[in-house]
Amino acid sequence: MVTSALICLLLFILFMSGKKIKQHWIIETTLQSDHWQKRAKEIENAPQGKYKTIFLGNSLTEMWDVNYYFNDSTILNCGITGDFSEGLLKRCGAITKLKPEKLFIEIGINDMIEKIPLEDICSNYEQLITCIQQESPQTKIYIQSNLPLIINRPSLLTDNEDVNNLVIKQNENLKQLAKKYNCVYVDVYSEMIKEKDRASLFIWDGLHLTSKAYKIWKDIVKNYLSAVK
Repeated sequence: MVTSALICLLLFILFMSGKKIKQHWIIETTLQSDHWQKRAKEIENAPQGKYKTIFLGNSLTEMWDVNYYFNDSTILNCGITGDFSEGLLKRCGAITKLKPEKLFIEIGINDMIEKIPLEDICSNYEQLITCIQQESPQTKIYIQSNLPLIINRPSLLTDNEDVNNLVIKQNENLKQLAKKYNCVYVDVYSEMIKEKDRASLFIWDGLHLTSKAYKIWKDIVKNYLSAVK
């Protein structure tokens, strides 16, 4: 009986260790990729004092042509495809150096797809917020909700219902973080789930967005862009 329990415990420890190793490998592979490194360097070399607003995030942000949607050359897109909350934390110094008036953050879906614990994502978020507030105190931070999704691709780690449930839980966490650190919570999720034809918001992978979804996002964010800090 004791032997069986010990074997089960050992197997569980090995499983969790393997899971952590896989998650760490995926994050490190992403952060060392040519695209991540190239984009990070571009952002690091962006001219200081030129941009009033920065959008920071993963592929959902990078694929959003914010200059076109908002017709504003003082907006800088700092999204990087495949990025994780840990990646944003590593890029904090490059962002604060630009001293934006407003910073819109979108991150977390890649973390959740890879089953990185929500408390780890929130810890990275808190460290990022603290870094920004210390190094660029004049910057107003806007924490954008994670978005709904429809995952069509096969995955050993997740499914559509599971990830969407995590998104709902994490959005509640983000609301609390915004309140705790005097940031603004921007609820994009609630507007997107009102769409009856949910599939029309996504391209084939069920994760990335169509122009229809980006217009919804734009209509929400534009009110915060025009508002006085």
